[in-house]
Amino acid sequence: MKRSLALLLALILIPALAGCDRGGSGTTEPGQSGEPSGSSAPATDPGGSGTEATRPTDPDGTAGPTTPPVTDPDALRLGLMDDAAALGAAGLYGGAYTLVTRVTDPGGDLASGALDAAVVPVDAAARIYAETDGKVRIVAVTAAGGWGIVERGNTVHNIWDLAGKTVWTSGDAAVSAQLFTYIAERYDFIVGDTLKLESVPASKLAEQDLALMPAKLAGVTLVRDPDTHKALDLNEEWTEITGSDFLPAACLVVSADLADADLEALKADLKASQETVSDSLDKAVALGLAANQEEAWASLECLTFTWLEGIDTVREALSGYFSALYRLEPQLIGGYIPDDGFYR
Repeated sequence: MKRSLALLLALILIPALAGCDRGGSGTTEPGQSGEPSGSSAPATDPGGSGTEATRPTDPDGTAGPTTPPVTDPDALRLGLMDDAAALGAAGLYGGAYTLVTRVTDPGGDLASGALDAAVVPVDAAARIYAETDGKVRIVAVTAAGGWGIVERGNTVHNIWDLAGKTVWTSGDAAVSAQLFTYIAERYDFIVGDTLKLESVPASKLAEQDLALMPAKLAGVTLVRDPDTHKALDLNEEWTEITGSDFLPAACLVVSADLADADLEALKADLKASQETVSDSLDKAVALGLAANQEEAWASLECLTFTWLEGIDTVREALSGYFSALYRLEPQLIGGYIPDDGFYR
């Protein structure tokens, strides 16, 4: 009787023990996500590319770079910074490229081979060229303007209205502050007297009543704070005093050893993406380039996409800008005006 009872218990326990072992093995059954209860898998591109859609969790972009993986490990890797110019590449999402967002060290990533190309500010491109001993080339100017003064209130409508006021910037040594000083002095302002500049961390700019902001922050501020308006556009003031066609803002740079065929394809695709950027706002949000489509659109309205390529064309377009920055502070462009090797 005891032997029969023992046998019966063994038959009952064996399947249960087997189930416990299977659950603790670290594998998942087909159809199981393996995610903890209450979690959700990342959203994917509706086109079925398998590209992970990452949404921003911090408006200041402090979470570090995000690399949405693509199915092709050999895809060209394009770096995008946390700025409005990056929105122009949104149309490439889910396609033949790996888009690496919120890049903070494009020069280092290009030099190391972590990136093949990047969309960066024009002044940063010059510094990268100097810092990498010519391992990076500029191939196109992609955006103009990008900086404006946002006011909380309604007293500033032209540059003369700034008399006696204080404009807040993200730092006296920043390119934007230097450019604004350059412009203001040509309107006969005495910076520090008839017009004051004060600096705060970039994360505090939106709290100020009169602040010089990059396009992305300006767009976000205008959407979130109904008491603000865009008082001045640096692009308009720059063209007025210099006679230039535009104030260079962003450009496409590539690794010096990027194959010609890959370069030509990238230029064509990025140009097309910029020309249809208004149709790609959902992709911009999916990439984490904007919190929502309204803020993406507002940021775009504070920046002008353009497209200039060709060695002679790009060099001529940037010569006056580089000369001005060099006179202001040589280190803004890496210590010297880039030589002809900079252009490709």
